[in-house]
Amino acid sequence: MVKHGAGGATSHSDLGSVHRPARQVPVVDTVGAGDAFVAGLLSGLLDGAEVDARLDRAVTTGAFAVATQGDWEGLPTRAELALLDHAPGGAVR
Repeated sequence: MVKHGAGGATSHSDLGSVHRPARQVPVVDTVGAGDAFVAGLLSGLLDGAEVDARLDRAVTTGAFAVATQGDWEGLPTRAELALLDHAPGGAVR
């Protein structure tokens, strides 16, 4: 696994490479971004997700972390993971 910061992340294995771009969010604080990335990666692994889904969850949790102040305060619940898929300005209820 290689993190590229704002460039996303890439997973390399015998089966090939999978890349996921970073989620585009306003960066407030980068403290905890790496820990959030690993938390997303491991939670995907524990859920039995495939490599691409684990990597997507990792870049998503990293994005939530950098979009808020503090190192863990902005981390999403499973239900909140899809919030970054909504268009800017869209209502989320």
